[in-house]
Amino acid sequence: MPLVFGIDSTVLVLVTGIAVVICIVAYLVVKKIQATKKTKLHKIAADPFRIPLRVQKIPVNTKGISPNQGAIVASAPHPTEINCIHGMTDISQSLVALAEKYSLDEITLATSDGLLMASSHRTPAADDIARYCRIYTTNPLVRFPGIMLFGVEHKGSSLVGIAKIKGRVLQEPDQDLICDTKDILHWWI
Repeated sequence: MPLVFGIDSTVLVLVTGIAVVICIVAYLVVKKIQATKKTKLHKIAADPFRIPLRVQKIPVNTKGISPNQGAIVASAPHPTEINCIHGMTDISQSLVALAEKYSLDEITLATSDGLLMASSHRTPAADDIARYCRIYTTNPLVRFPGIMLFGVEHKGSSLVGIAKIKGRVLQEPDQDLICDTKDILHWWI
């Protein structure tokens, strides 16, 4: 057998052949992995049981979902006759009137990702707003004593209403409160 660089040519051909086969196998494995990822990406389908946040209906008087068992479940008090739009100078005054109309301590509107939009309170806590928006976005059915969370759709944006209630009661959002909130948003924004 002839020698090339002091190595038997048969060994050199064998090593070269093995290296070529390893490269081909590695190439095929990489292509297979990429094809599998693309196939999985195209097979991702929406969960048929998930309802998008903006169209979810919140059932009234949902019991047993509160983290605090000592709370009392109550319906919203009957609103007083207050006009929340006319005679107000800005959206904050309208929200103050809305809070008074529904016997709330305060009401805050924020984007679903936790950015403050407007509030009846001068300095609402940004951490609380972000926390409640995150909780509502994750599970709109959760209830906390003294806090009422509700969703409002406005000009294609999902907003979260955070209302602080007098006393330690669990309260469901009243449809009239949501309608009045939408009217305020349409008037000012």
